[in-house]
Formats: sequence, structure tokens, C-alpha cells
Amino acid sequence: MQSLSEKAIGYLQQLEADRLAAIAASEEKAWEARLIEARLEGFRQAMELLGVEPSPSVTDQGSNKQQRGKRRNIPKLILTELAFSGDAMTTNQIAGAIDYLPQLTEKALRGLESSGQIMCQEDGRWTTPIIMRPQSDGAATANGTLSIRNGEYKE
Repeated sequence: MQSLSEKAIGYLQQLEADRLAAIAASEEKAWEARLIEARLEGFRQAMELLGVEPSPSVTDQGSNKQQRGKRRNIPKLILTELAFSGDAMTTNQIAGAIDYLPQLTEKALRGLESSGQIMCQEDGRWTTPIIMRPQSDGAATANGTLSIRNGEYKE
């Protein structure tokens, strides 16, 4: 029969063996996690080369936190898109161009409209208003004409 001290020593040796096995398993899991991370990064880069943006559900937690901290200025994106386009655009066209949800794009468009930065035409297309500023030798009138030194210019 084993003495109490022999049982305790056997128990300590078993605990030490379990600890070493857990360390080996955790090192193996850490190595496996690093390999998966490298494969993910390589696949993300390949998707970027193909011009495909990975969805947020596919991104890892670290980059997801970085994305959450950086918010896009949607009204500024809308104004920039309308300025570069030069043409009136529908809500869906703008939403597609800035990669944003149509419902939230509509809300941002209404806010820009209420501040007078853009306007909605009768056909539902959005555009930036054209403001004619008077020249030093002319004056703008209320009916949309601009007086010029040698005559009148009508829109």
C-alpha cells in the first residue's frame, strides 16, 4: 500500500503532465490560429485584387473594431458624387455609387435638401443647385436673367 506522501507525489506528477499537455495543445492551437490568420489575409488580398470587398461578417474581430471606429461622412460622399457625375441621379444610383443602403441614402439626401445643398427634381433625380453669382459689371434679377454690360443673358 502507498503512503500518503507517495500518493501526493503521484498526484503532483500527474498534474504536471496535464499542465505540459495543455501547454503543448495551446501552442498547437496558437500555431493553427496563426496559419488560419495567414490564409485569411492572403484570401482577403486576393479578393481585393479582384475588386471584391469582403463583407464585415468575414472580417476578423481586430479589423472589425478598426472599421467601427472610422465612420464615413455620407453627406460629403453624396455631394462629391453629384459634383463628379455632373448629371442628376436617382437615390438608387447614388446609393450604389457610394456603396450605402438606399433607405439611409434617402435620409441623408433629405437632410441635404433641407439645408439647401441639393435639390430633388420633379422626376425624382437629385442634383446640386446651380447658383449664378453676379459679375462685377452685372446684376442677377429675380426672374433668372443676368444683366450683362452689352445686353441681357437669359437662362
